[in-house]
Amino acid sequence: MASQLFIKPGSMEQELKWAKIWFRQLSTFLGRDGWDSPRRTEFTAEQVIEFLKSKRDANFPAWKRMKIIRGLMIYRRLVLQKPDDDLEPVRKKMLEIIEVERRRDEGYGSIEESGGKIDAREPDAVQEFRRAMRRAGLRIGTERSYVQKLNAFMVARALTCRADFEKITAIDVEAHLTDLAVDGNVAPETQNVAFHAMRKFFALVLKRELGSIEAIRATKGGMIPTVMSTPEVSRVFDGLSGVHLVIAQLLYGCGMRISEAIRLRVKDLDFDNRRVEIHQSKGGKSRVVPMPEELVEVLRRYMTTRAALHEHDLADGTASVWLPHALSRKYPSAHRQLRWQYLFASSRFSRDPRTGNLHRHHLHRDTFPPHLRRAVEAAGLTKHVTSHTFRHCFATHLLWTGTDIRRIQELLGHADIKTTQIYTHVDNTLGPVVVSPLDRLAADARSGEGLKKLN
Repeated sequence: MASQLFIKPGSMEQELKWAKIWFRQLSTFLGRDGWDSPRRTEFTAEQVIEFLKSKRDANFPAWKRMKIIRGLMIYRRLVLQKPDDDLEPVRKKMLEIIEVERRRDEGYGSIEESGGKIDAREPDAVQEFRRAMRRAGLRIGTERSYVQKLNAFMVARALTCRADFEKITAIDVEAHLTDLAVDGNVAPETQNVAFHAMRKFFALVLKRELGSIEAIRATKGGMIPTVMSTPEVSRVFDGLSGVHLVIAQLLYGCGMRISEAIRLRVKDLDFDNRRVEIHQSKGGKSRVVPMPEELVEVLRRYMTTRAALHEHDLADGTASVWLPHALSRKYPSAHRQLRWQYLFASSRFSRDPRTGNLHRHHLHRDTFPPHLRRAVEAAGLTKHVTSHTFRHCFATHLLWTGTDIRRIQELLGHADIKTTQIYTHVDNTLGPVVVSPLDRLAADARSGEGLKKLN
């Protein structure tokens, strides 16, 4: 029984024109020369499906792929004058895909739109990985890093497409990670990112578990964090001003990472309870830290200034801030509300690399280091001080004053107490754990000299 394809009166010529265009493209896809030759006109439903997949990978939305199916069905019926029953299941399946995309896209755009245009020249495995990561809500920085590691794996194993992964197992990944450690001499962090990238690829794209990995691990000597004394912290603060001083005080006073500080939103400040909420931190976790009393009035002033800037943006009709897609869908107008705006806002609007939309984003993380570097030089410090050093100081100084290490773990957001325990290796300036034999010798000598004088 033939399918029911409704053709509007007077549109037959246009429909037939597009039917021939899609058939010509299908023939090119199948590698056929002389596509209009009678011997070259036959095509199967399986060939159409593969053609549609290629268009999907080239970012053709489902509604446009439906037009291709329709055109090929019309070509089969009107030009070849043959039945198109075998294409009807393909058409019905595409109707289901269109409905899924419609429900998914309501309120926040399609996968391609929310993630920026995916380069159709990339291997199909990489394109599929990008889409899967965007559906899972991974950050764009994570996506770039994971794609880089996947590309490196594919080059190392001479893989060119998604189909090549059918025979790839945990043994191949294990060997690759070992090669990175032994031949590549990479840092442990680099090897770890490669491992997590491959594990995510297996889970999201290949739909199977990576399994146990026993690769030789990249190692490096244990590092003791750089810690400034409290007078040194004060001297560095003296070299900072304005927003950069406030950011530094948050890093030291709350133990924040620089990315957490610049991403603070207006709603994250709880003045009544004197606390600061930190969301979407490392690993997607959230935590609460005490708000330093020293910063209460300063942060109130920043809130007032930020509110005034937001009122200006509202009046101009440009008020907007980036929100995770789930929030954008749940609260469609939230991007214009003050409570969701970044506290440390940029002076100009930026275009989101994924959506292409203009937002008033937060300060770029690269704006702080130059100011910090000048302040460190002015303070006369020879230590290697970065924004993360303030976080080290926060933890170490709390430990020195008797704060329980489990409490420090919570404030830092560490999942493992072992990570927090690195701060126990920093000497307590309030009283050395051991007295150096050289100091004992000098003290004994001074004591002996004193006794001689008394006698």
